[in-house]
Amino acid sequence: VTKNKISISSGINAEYGHESFLGHDKKVEFDKLSSSEAKERLQRIIPYLDEDGNGQISEDELHDWIKKQLLAYIMDDARNLHEGNDVNHDGFVSWKEYVATTYGLGFVDNEQQAPQEGEFDYREMILRDYNKFITADANGDQFLSIDEMAAFIHPEEFHHTKDLAIQESMNDLDRNKDGIISVDEYVADLLADEDDENVNRPEWIEIEKQQFLSHRDRNGDGGVDLNELREWLHPNGVPPALAEAKHLIMQSDNNKDGFLTSAEIVDNFRVFVGSQATDYGRMLHNEL
Repeated sequence: VTKNKISISSGINAEYGHESFLGHDKKVEFDKLSSSEAKERLQRIIPYLDEDGNGQISEDELHDWIKKQLLAYIMDDARNLHEGNDVNHDGFVSWKEYVATTYGLGFVDNEQQAPQEGEFDYREMILRDYNKFITADANGDQFLSIDEMAAFIHPEEFHHTKDLAIQESMNDLDRNKDGIISVDEYVADLLADEDDENVNRPEWIEIEKQQFLSHRDRNGDGGVDLNELREWLHPNGVPPALAEAKHLIMQSDNNKDGFLTSAEIVDNFRVFVGSQATDYGRMLHNEL
């Protein structure tokens, strides 16, 4: 089960980190380039953004690009997982097939069996997956199609599973299970990410704490409840892809006319290469 990491300062799930504009594969490649090489290759992407060919990139055009990146990755991910779990090759994945391939045949029909001494306890993980499975199963036939598998592995991106994704984030962060994320629980979650170099910067932790209390704790009770978490992850109901398009324009629109030119994108190439957005997308494989 993949944990949903979230960052206060971005307001976007931190799994939405640094990859939506370029796509995951291209983001890795760009990280290895010099500034001049990154600018040159970024220049090649721009014609794909400018859908009407007028030399200006609108918010809608940028939003469309990010959505395509998102959808391309989600469906590729879903097809791969679906193929790996469709044991009888009938085009659908049953719960038993998923349990067997993910946890092992011994767990089929015994999902909540207590582990033997020294064995890992999978019961909570399996229960969480089951709740996600039945929620993603939009038509209720107890099987997952490829589209439903997409909702299963990326519940935050689909209307019928979005509330479950928010609840999962609450469960991850709310360590004492009182229904409230305290600032201490949030900081503990940040510090648990050993790969984030910021965890060794006390000033960054202090900024995150202040942002938590001033921006996320809307009612001032010292914690974040489920409704506040929903607003945190989806501010004003704005989808993350649209929020990222707005963010990119705000950060890169030098003349503040509401559009981006090729020059503005290249001048602000670090904003795009380090885009705060989704961990999705594998477009431009051939174009770049």
